[in-house]
Amino acid sequence: MKYALVTGGGRGLGKGLVDYLLDQGYFVFAGVRAVKSEYKNKDNIEYVPLDVTSDQSIEKARDIVATRCETLDLLINNAGVNKDSISNGKSEYVCHVNEASRELLLQMFNINTIGPLMVAKHFLPLLKAEPSFIVNISSCRASFHDEFESVNPNYGYAASKIALNMFTFGLAKELPSNVKVFSVHPGDVRTDMNKEGEQKPYEQAERIIAITRKWKEEFNGKFMRWSGEPYPL
Repeated sequence: MKYALVTGGGRGLGKGLVDYLLDQGYFVFAGVRAVKSEYKNKDNIEYVPLDVTSDQSIEKARDIVATRCETLDLLINNAGVNKDSISNGKSEYVCHVNEASRELLLQMFNINTIGPLMVAKHFLPLLKAEPSFIVNISSCRASFHDEFESVNPNYGYAASKIALNMFTFGLAKELPSNVKVFSVHPGDVRTDMNKEGEQKPYEQAERIIAITRKWKEEFNGKFMRWSGEPYPL
């Protein structure tokens, strides 16, 4: 059996990834801030308390996973916030210079950028499979060639995801040779943060995981599109 950890696994794309991996026979650790009991008839899932802004929480989650498996095959850094969720709907605090909030911008970077790096750090000893994968969920907003152009600067979200892409690039330089890493634009996914999205979380999860199955070494450290091609920066 293969083992996967999905942060932010309780809803949206994270839940889509959990559902798809369960159907593929993985044992899935769903990292969530509040433990749920949604999969009553499944014996290959465990909800794990995980706050990506807390090293202590990440370490506790790692210890839980380590008692269940010796080797983690897949780590998906999906937990994140956008302009509306971080600001309780007052997106001007992270989107417009005249209203910018240092506190909220730092929170966005802590969750969207620093959090994934710390999760990778603490879970790396478990990534012993040949190969193992770290998948960082990024966004088309992390590109100067955004396929959904907007006049909104969206400073916090765009910049934190660009930084996540750079962290991904850096990780490829020092991870063990068996651990592959890439960031990915998941598409226009319909979630609580993107209620008008056109693509279903489960379908996009399948496409993202397909990148690992059609892996080319040239993808390592790169920013990918959900369809499997490199996304321009």
